[in-house]
Amino acid sequence: MTPTPPPRQPCHAGTHPPLSRRIHLRGHPVPGRRARAAVHQMTQCLGVRASLASEGRDNTDTAALVATELVTNAWRHAGGALEMRLIWDGRTLTVEVDDTSSMSPAVLAPNRRGPHGGYGLALVNSLVDAWGTYRRPTGKTVWARCVLITRA
Repeated sequence: MTPTPPPRQPCHAGTHPPLSRRIHLRGHPVPGRRARAAVHQMTQCLGVRASLASEGRDNTDTAALVATELVTNAWRHAGGALEMRLIWDGRTLTVEVDDTSSMSPAVLAPNRRGPHGGYGLALVNSLVDAWGTYRRPTGKTVWARCVLITRA
């Protein structure tokens, strides 16, 4: 079975691009790949890029990495990601990932990380402007906010 990318949103010159997208992930064979592709598609359509880090790396890829980490964390620790939302407010791209667990994630102390994990949220914490969680009736949403700038 070949993994399917997220459906393409209309992106035509001279039209207003979508300000948010919903990406259904429940049961998808490669949800991290789907999340990454959705971030790249949306940032390209919006004509934005993440502000460059001091190391000069392209933070559009960083936003995609953050989405992948949140989805992977939901898969590993919360029974799987149900849906991801990408929300653009003109300055930031917020990535929200829903799962069915009520347990809030936490950044593990370095001495609690190991060969089988514990690095994901520490990585997210180091890359984003802000992140957090909120409870829903059927689980929780983990969100992260990446500052992006419009291409000149």
